[in-house]
Amino acid sequence: MIIAVAGNQGSFSHQAGQLYATGQQLADVQFVYAIDSAGVFAAVQTGAAELGIMPLYNPTGGIVQMTLQAMGEHRFKTVASFTMPVQHCLLCLPNVRPDELKTIVSHEQALAQCRQYVDVNWPECQLQPYSDTAQAAADLAAGKFALETAVLAPKMCVELYGLRLIAEGVQDDKSNGTVFIVIGS
Repeated sequence: MIIAVAGNQGSFSHQAGQLYATGQQLADVQFVYAIDSAGVFAAVQTGAAELGIMPLYNPTGGIVQMTLQAMGEHRFKTVASFTMPVQHCLLCLPNVRPDELKTIVSHEQALAQCRQYVDVNWPECQLQPYSDTAQAAADLAAGKFALETAVLAPKMCVELYGLRLIAEGVQDDKSNGTVFIVIGS
């Protein structure tokens, strides 16, 4: 089974795909990392993936606009929907001290879900929206951002991309959960 997810390896959509595959007892699952919802729809429609998984709604962040827009541009069937707990972490490069941080990069949903935490703990940092939480982590590790940059991303990204965990569970709502949808052609 091939599942396209709206995120890079380590993203919340990737974790949602793993959760769905386990719950459905799907064997031999491979993931296509489509980065965004439009990419998920394209992968399903071209047959590159049998299913697609993407975020739809979060009580703090609201409707996920990239998913809503992609839904309006494609024909599909909804296979399932489910809510998954989402805990954001603040990550940086291993050799950077937290007091050196100047910018925090992440998906607009993550920035919205962690707004109070950032305002209280990192008021001097500039916020920069990005295509995906895990892609921001991968790009930080690859040197695509200034050294003084941190990302809001899943904890899984610490090991995947060799980053340093500054803080865990930084979302404003400690019971934070996101609704994901599973689509088919």
